[in-house]
Formats: sequence, C-alpha cells, structure tokens
Amino acid sequence: MLLRNDDGILPVSPGSSLAVIGPFARQPRIQGGGSSRVNPTTIDVPLDEIRAASTGGTVSYAEGYRLDGADAVDLEAEAVAAAAGASKAVLFVGLGEGDEIEGSDRSHIQIPAAQIRLVESVLAAQPLTIVVLVHGGVLELSGLRGVPGLLDCSILGQAGGGAIADVLYGVVNPSGRLAETVPMRLEDAPSYLNFPGDGLRVRYGEGIFVGYRGYDRMRREVEFPFGHGLSYTTFSYGRLSVQVDGDRIVARLPVTNTGDRDGREVVQVYSSKCDGMVRPPTELRGFAVADIAAGATQDVEVVFDRSDLRVWDVLTSGWILEGDDYVVHAAASSRDLRRSATITLHPEKPTTVFTGESTVAELLAQPASAAFLAEIMEANAPAQTSVASEQLGIDAGASALRIPVNRIRSLSGGRGLSADDLSHLLALANGETR
Repeated sequence: MLLRNDDGILPVSPGSSLAVIGPFARQPRIQGGGSSRVNPTTIDVPLDEIRAASTGGTVSYAEGYRLDGADAVDLEAEAVAAAAGASKAVLFVGLGEGDEIEGSDRSHIQIPAAQIRLVESVLAAQPLTIVVLVHGGVLELSGLRGVPGLLDCSILGQAGGGAIADVLYGVVNPSGRLAETVPMRLEDAPSYLNFPGDGLRVRYGEGIFVGYRGYDRMRREVEFPFGHGLSYTTFSYGRLSVQVDGDRIVARLPVTNTGDRDGREVVQVYSSKCDGMVRPPTELRGFAVADIAAGATQDVEVVFDRSDLRVWDVLTSGWILEGDDYVVHAAASSRDLRRSATITLHPEKPTTVFTGESTVAELLAQPASAAFLAEIMEANAPAQTSVASEQLGIDAGASALRIPVNRIRSLSGGRGLSADDLSHLLALANGETR
C-alpha cells in the first residue's frame, strides 16, 4: 500500500542513483513465524530486484542497523553517507520474524528505536527518502511523519522483492488498501482498556466498535484510516445512485481516472444511520475494484443485502431492520467519503415474545391483547391505585404503564388478574390460539 507520496517522490526514475538501506532489503522477511511457516521454492531479494530494474542508474547498499537492536554507530554512519551521495534513499524498516510469532502477543506496536534513529539521520542527510515497511501487525508510525514517501509492504511472500521494485520504479501502479486502521498510538485503540484481559479471560469490552468503527465512534484522529491507499494517478467520483431491488441494495456511480497514468481504484461503499439503535457511524458494506485507463470513465457497481443493515436487538433477541432513512456513501477510505445518497427502508422486526415481565404499555400496544387488558385495568383501577400508593409511594395511575403485567395481581391486593387471566392475556398478545 502506498500510504504517502508527498510531492510525487514516487515512482523513482530508473536512471537515477538510489541508496538502498536496511537488512530487510537483502534478507527479506517473507512470512510469519510458527506452524504457518513454509519452505519457499525461491525468494526474490528486494535489493537484487531493485538493481535489475534500474536501467542506467546506480544502486548502492548500506546495512544501517542490526536486527537484534545492538549498537551500530558505524553502520548508521555508512547509511547516512550513502543516502547523502544518492538522488534518493529507500530505507527498509520493520519487525523481524521473532517479533511476531505464533503464540506470543506483542506488548507494543513500536518500530525499534534504533531504526527510528536511523530514519531521522538519513532524512536529515537526504530529504528525498522513501521508507518501506516490513511487518505483520499494525505499527505506530509517528516516527515516520517527516518521511515524504511511505510504502507499506506488510509481508509479501517469496515474490515480494520483485513487487517492491515494480512499485518503486512505476512498472505497476499501486492500488492496495489498508485492511486495518493505523492509530496515532496504541492507547487510542478501542480495545486498549480491555487488553490483554484478566488472567486467562479475555474481555471484548469494545463490543461492536471494533477497528475503524471504534475510532470513528470516538472521533479519534488516526495516522491512516481503514481502506486508505494511494495511487500514481487520481480518481474523481461522479453522482452516486442507490436503488433498493428486493433484498438487494445496488450502489452505482461513474469513476474517472483524472491522471495521466492507467490505474486501479478500489471503490468502497459504507452505510450510516444517525438515529435509532446504537451502531458505528459508518460501516463497510462492500467494495469494487475498477481498472481505468488514463482519462477514461467507468461505471462501478457495488451490491449488498438489506440484511446487512440489520442490528441485534437485545430486547427481542433477534435481528431487526430499522425503518426510516439510511445514508449510503461511496468512499476511497473509511474517512474519505466522496459521494452520498439516501434511501428509505421499511422496518422489519421479529415477532416479539411477550412474557409476564412485559410492561402494561407493551401489551396495550398489541391490538389482540389491548381490549382484554384494558378491561382488567379499568375494573381494578381503584384497588391498584390504593395498594400501589401505600406500598410504593407512587401515583399508580401515572406509572401503571411501566409495570410488568405479572405485578398487576400483587398491586391489586390479589384481585384483578388471575393466573388464568395472565395466561390468556399473553396468549392473545403472542397470537396463540388457546
């Protein structure tokens, strides 16, 4: 993923001089550690691939730092000198295989301090510096904010070296997108207060606000948002139309490549609902990948189901679709909403199961049970009012709608709603034939 490309520092001209720095360039990390480890058939070494892609230019190499974190003043000095003597510097930083291994959680998300110091030193000597990130899990990138070029390569596998060279030299136009939010700091993460849990018990205290949903809900500034990724070209989004077609919701819009280079855009569709039940501000519903030639326009379509908009109702223990307006967004990331359109849906609610704990108001709202309950309430109102006022110190007439129906009998001094009456009332409300 191309995360930053200030002043068009990328792609690099094949004929320019380049200083490649960092042991990951010569000893690439291609996978995680543990039982998932596989034996590669071959490994593309980034340094070799960069040299092969450079035509007419020179590519130097300096190690810069040690992966074990040991002091490396001499290596840093060599790297700074190499960067100063080149047109641009490409610095590989990240985590080694031992830092991210099966069965062991990281205690932080920092890039090693020695690597950050090297970045600062190289950047001071060579402002035109590109950092290549090598890692599995998310990293805090605050120490790289001054770097004009930032390429996130994650763990690319055995052919990753060639892919890095192709992106650096513009052989391919990057189009990757972040599958997670990069926070400003670990403490901003929605799960921070609950991690790692109590003993062996994990607490998922963030609930539905996982990842970008939580950052958006808390209105936290982030380093890079979910779905972010740049290109060597630019895209504009046309008018968004959204149609409800039975159980499908179809979002369509024209996307234009406004640059001078062919590119691939990942159009993301999110939904929002400002009122009703608690939910994230925006939620990803789907995405579409469009290869668009320079200057061309392509219609893009993203389809998702009505059921995707349902939320869990704890009162009925079922999924419900709230009615009213929903806003659908076409976006380049979770924080870059380009176009929006509103649709109106009718509510879909599961059949409510009424019990003795259901309130008087809930049963009066059901036509099948309202008349029977109103008759009982009217016949016993004086007794209920007297006993309730004496026992609870309240105005029963004002609070009657809020009490559970199984308490009508106790509030009426044992009169009014017999066990048979209660059974009949609930049967009526639940639509049962008795």
